[in-house]
Amino acid sequence: MKFRVIKKDKTTKARMGILYLNSKKIKTPVLWLGCMIKNKPRPWEYFDVNAVMVNAYGIIEEEININRTIHDLLNINGMVMMDSGGFQLMKKNVHITPTKLLEIYKQAKPDIGVVLDFPFNPLDLESRIKRWKKTLENTKFMLSNSHDIVLMPVIHGYTLEEIRRACNELKDIAYPKFVGVGSLVPILRCMKTSELSKLNGMNTIKFMIDAISIIRREFPDAFLHVFGVGSVTTMHLMFSLGVDSVDSMSWRIKAAYGAIQLPGTGDRFISPKNGRRQLEEDYLLEKCKCPICIDKSVSERKNALDNSNSNTFFNRAIHNAFVFKEEERIFHEVLIKNNTAEFIKERLKGTRYYKIFKDSITSSERS
Repeated sequence: MKFRVIKKDKTTKARMGILYLNSKKIKTPVLWLGCMIKNKPRPWEYFDVNAVMVNAYGIIEEEININRTIHDLLNINGMVMMDSGGFQLMKKNVHITPTKLLEIYKQAKPDIGVVLDFPFNPLDLESRIKRWKKTLENTKFMLSNSHDIVLMPVIHGYTLEEIRRACNELKDIAYPKFVGVGSLVPILRCMKTSELSKLNGMNTIKFMIDAISIIRREFPDAFLHVFGVGSVTTMHLMFSLGVDSVDSMSWRIKAAYGAIQLPGTGDRFISPKNGRRQLEEDYLLEKCKCPICIDKSVSERKNALDNSNSNTFFNRAIHNAFVFKEEERIFHEVLIKNNTAEFIKERLKGTRYYKIFKDSITSSERS
């Protein structure tokens, strides 16, 4: 395994790197498409996908017999990261030991396996302390017994003090080549700013940015991954902070709700209901080169993606996955051209991230 940074942006903290692992190579920053092991569609059957995230919880819940590698099971040549399923295990109150998880990783042979972590309730201090202690115990055990399995430990914390302490405690165990960040992005969706302010005296977005900046500084050479990024805009924000890697299942989830993605826009619906935003940017749809849209007229593309048709979920999912990965490719282009800040400002315009990102760039330029 080798990870090498080959370029750093002059204005933001974004960086480009190359990850070499198991005779495979991917350019970073990279988006891992979150996928379900048994369910389709599988985007890599339609276009080139270099990185996929699956969940060990799916193996446990469905009692999948792993008698071949996860690559063979998925029929994929790209890299596969396997999450421990800590969040799902917590929600379902299912118990699994780190020994059992290591057995799954040994049989499935993902390129990267995530240490069994214990996400916690941000508003319950006692629970946070206990669950982080258990996460550290699992980290120490799994790293000591990993053999040839490449593992990614995970940092959790809901105050900047907790984040700093977690970084130091992880370094007491080992200085990892891979570091994951859990719990941060989901708080944007499920936690009120007022609740987080009681913990930190700051809003959720600023806390998330500051927390990731701390982790990036503490592990400057590590491959840094942020779990559970929902939208493309959040992905771009993460990349601008020096994050090397993110994962998302939103390409599939949004498709299930009837939404399609297009570059530089939010969710769009061919047949809007309940006040949802109708597709008006036909010119963007016309430019799409995804396997679903290619060689079709705009009218045919709309029919193929129309959420009023129950048979178009697969089409929307493949289209959305392609757009997500295309946005990753475009980010690489602007990073090479040193135009990252302007590109991100354009992509974040109209979102809750825009002002804080713009202010951070202005502050950086002044200093």
